[in-house]
Amino acid sequence: MEQEKTKKKPKHKKLILLLLLVLLASGIGLYVYFQKGTVPIISADLLPEVGDANDQRLSERAQEIADANYFTLQINPEAIFEDGSSPGSIEIVNPGTNVYPIAVDITLSNGEIIYSSGAIHPNQFVENVNLITPLAKGEYQAKATINIYDPETKEKQGVTEAELTIIVKN
Repeated sequence: MEQEKTKKKPKHKKLILLLLLVLLASGIGLYVYFQKGTVPIISADLLPEVGDANDQRLSERAQEIADANYFTLQINPEAIFEDGSSPGSIEIVNPGTNVYPIAVDITLSNGEIIYSSGAIHPNQFVENVNLITPLAKGEYQAKATINIYDPETKEKQGVTEAELTIIVKN
């Protein structure tokens, strides 16, 4: 009877060892399967991973795009002339940060155009000008109409206005 007991023990050990090997193999298989993850999709329609670009270059490009859609203008709210027929200081600036050329027309409250600038490209300014129509001594309320143009097609893209005072000293 002792011999039968010793014979059964090795069979149980072999069976337990075989079961442990199957569980170990299954565990390794599941680990490898879940570590692989999904297969990446390759398509020309998907944005590629970031390559050589870093955050600074990306932010600079984003700023360039924002600047291209942003418009600023500098105009002195007072234009001063010594007399109605001499050049006066009008000070219109199209800053270099703009991408749009502009043209400025200044009209009096009665609708009469007293100055027309012609094209002012980015990084250009108008400082001293002659009025189209000489004015008598006094202060005049006027409106500057700023026409904004597409730099490539030269078509008008928009209009903005600014109030100003024309001062003729003599």
